[in-house]
Amino acid sequence: HTFAMLAQKFTVSAKAVATTKHTVAKRGNSIVRRNSKGGEEGARAYNNDAFGMIAKAASYSLFGAAITKSGVEDEFTCKGPITVFAPNDDAFADFCKAQGLSKVEIMTYAGLKDVVLNHVAKGAFTAANMPAEVTMVSGKTVATSTFNYKKNDIKVDNATIHAITAVVA
Repeated sequence: HTFAMLAQKFTVSAKAVATTKHTVAKRGNSIVRRNSKGGEEGARAYNNDAFGMIAKAASYSLFGAAITKSGVEDEFTCKGPITVFAPNDDAFADFCKAQGLSKVEIMTYAGLKDVVLNHVAKGAFTAANMPAEVTMVSGKTVATSTFNYKKNDIKVDNATIHAITAVVA
């Protein structure tokens, strides 16, 4: 009788653990919990490249997620040099609204890959040597005077990043 109560208590406890924000894996009779917060064991590590910088920056999380979801991380982690025009989360929220999509739905948007690739160009362009037009990896040519720059010349291992306040559609 005591064993049955203990088994029931363990089952309830296992269900409670499974509903927390932790990743839970059951191995035999053991339950393994892994907290996946950044910087802790088991969390993804990022390099000091364009993707890593964007993925680590709290106000660029939507752009980082879009890069991953569209399957083009390689364009942002390549040897470079590349230039990235990184739209912040407010810009992505405005883009989502304009498309009539939620921030979750935008991650399955048919044109997401092109939108992401509209923000990366081959070559190193700083504020001092910025050409009037830049051809992005997507093939789209963009007038750089149309960007509202929030911050320029963020240097990482493979890129120069410019923080912008609009998505290039």
